[in-house]
Amino acid sequence: MTGIERRLTAVGALVGMMAAAGLAPLPARADAYAGMTPHAIIAEIYRRMIADNAYVNPRNLPPRYTPPESIYSPRLTALVAAARKAANGEAACGLDFVFWVNGQDSDVTHVDVGPDVAAGAGRETVTASFANIGTPMKIVFDFQKIRGRWKLDDAQSIGGGERWLWSKVLQCKS
Repeated sequence: MTGIERRLTAVGALVGMMAAAGLAPLPARADAYAGMTPHAIIAEIYRRMIADNAYVNPRNLPPRYTPPESIYSPRLTALVAAARKAANGEAACGLDFVFWVNGQDSDVTHVDVGPDVAAGAGRETVTASFANIGTPMKIVFDFQKIRGRWKLDDAQSIGGGERWLWSKVLQCKS
């Protein structure tokens, strides 16, 4: 048995034990985040990314777990679709890095998710501070309540690494 096979077997056993103990992570399906507050959504996303790094993902690779795009608002969904279409098979603006970690590679640690902050009627922001590959990062996530569910409407890097507003990056604007 190779080292990789041993590691995959160990990971499979760990996932099985976690499931048996009721500790299995939420599935990445459309309704996985239904009924959650913006704070709870962001906290769960980073928890899952850290779990992947700790148990499955070798350090400094793109995170294996990415949240379903169904958590995006219709506006953000349209911008992602337009970026993919405009790229014509090439790396799309805003999709050539993982905005959740503010980079292409990840080793997320020291996550602190701030409280939900009201930002107008049906809108809230949540700030996540963390280290990615040792570099401090801070991203503000803007949520909009649509048909009773919180949807991610934008993200903005305000500390560490490059500063950006994801909706603008998706449109190839800086």
